[in-house]
Parts: sequence; C-alpha cells; structure tokens
Amino acid sequence: MAMKTKKHLDFEINLVPFIDLLSVCICFLLLTAVWVQVGSMEVKQAVGGQSASETQKQPILSITMNPSGDLKLQMRDAARLPASYQDKLIVASSDSLVELAKHVEVLKSQMTLIGLELRSVTLQPYADAQYEQIIEVMDQLRSVGIADLGVVPL
Repeated sequence: MAMKTKKHLDFEINLVPFIDLLSVCICFLLLTAVWVQVGSMEVKQAVGGQSASETQKQPILSITMNPSGDLKLQMRDAARLPASYQDKLIVASSDSLVELAKHVEVLKSQMTLIGLELRSVTLQPYADAQYEQIIEVMDQLRSVGIADLGVVPL
C-alpha cells in the first residue's frame, strides 16, 4: 500500500521584484504626467467654421527655411502689393534675423498704406531644421508684431 504524502502548504512568495516593477511603473506615470503638462501649447484652428465665400482673404506671408540657412519670403493673397515686395530671399548670415524683422516691418507699413493688415505668417522649415532655428525666427516675427504664426507640416 502506497503512503500518501501530505503536500507542504507553507511556502514563501518573494514580493521584492513585484514591488520593484510597480515602483518603476509609478515613476513612468509621474514623468509622463509632468511632460504632458509641460509639453502642451494652446492651438487654435486656422480656418473658422464659416464657408469659403464668407471668409475674407487676408494676406499671408509665407517663409520657407532652406538647409543653407536662407529665408525665402513670399506674399500670398496680396494682389495690390507692389511687385518688389512679393518675393524676397534673405541670405543666411549673422544678422539675417534682423534683416527679416526690418523687411517684415517695411512690408507691414506698405500694406497699411493700401488698407491691408499683415497678421498671419506661415513658416515652412526644412526637414532637418533644429527647433532652436524655428523658435528664433518665430520670436523675431513676434517682436515685430505678427500675431498669428503657423508652422507648415512637411
């Protein structure tokens, strides 16, 4: 006759790895919550809910950044603006941002003379543009008084 052996029911569970895993998960949760708060910015829709016929076309300055550092300025929806102010290429240099600000100020003054207002600028960076370069251009435009800035996706 075979003897039945009783199974030993007292055993220990090592909870230290489980607690370590939970502590790491809590750290990631806290960091994610902080970064979501820090990395958010207020964005409003570029085009309103009205129909295209109701929308009055406002002139928009389009700035294209090249990998060489050049800035190409092009006016859109401003037919009454003189041809000399339609397109401009600002060659990259140490004072190219100052030159950009001067040109935008002259452009704004020319537009107010003909009854238009320059409020919107779209910025199209090249694919490998550093955020610092984009922010510097946007800061320079804000200092001139441009209210609506947008970055065109690649």
